[in-house]
Amino acid sequence: MIEVLLCDNQLLTSEGLMAVLQHAENIKVIGEGKSITEIEQLAINLKPHVIIIDPFYNHFAVAAIKNIQEQFAFAKILVLSNRQQKEGIIELINIGLKHYVCKECSYTDIILAIYATAKDEQFYCKTTIQTLFGDQPELKGNSDTSMLSARETEIIHLISAGMTNKEIAEKLFLSIHTIKTHRKNIIKKIGFTFKNAADLMLYTSKIN
Repeated sequence: MIEVLLCDNQLLTSEGLMAVLQHAENIKVIGEGKSITEIEQLAINLKPHVIIIDPFYNHFAVAAIKNIQEQFAFAKILVLSNRQQKEGIIELINIGLKHYVCKECSYTDIILAIYATAKDEQFYCKTTIQTLFGDQPELKGNSDTSMLSARETEIIHLISAGMTNKEIAEKLFLSIHTIKTHRKNIIKKIGFTFKNAADLMLYTSKIN
């Protein structure tokens, strides 16, 4: 059973979510908070698997979201928001958040997003992808993924998850210099430079 903690002070949204998730298989809402303080206390007491949060409507700073991620590693954050501004989404992606759906999405998408979030699998709804990359996103340059080695593909996924060179090096037991060399080789092969995790999000969706 996936235990979910809600944080949204829009009454209709929270009540709508509660109603929908009541009938979702293997999902149970175990608490609801309206502020960072409430969410932190509930997370300590209830230890949810997933925290659904709208950081924009609740005016949470990105630093506060990052703090929740670090403080409650047992829980994964799913952003559910009706504010689709590219800069805000990218800012969240760049702190390692990889589960994002908008409130315009279907209930099925939201439930699938909860399942993916619980397993820590990347999930972005179509509207979010369109906000970031346009209606018909295209990769620049050479998009032949067969040119990539297994290690390079692994590193691409880790970058897209928001990990730094140092974190990737530690995870793979490699030097930072080796990771930088891999990144340079990846850039040559795929034909474009990535500056942040968001730049690779679409690319990783094509090599999953």
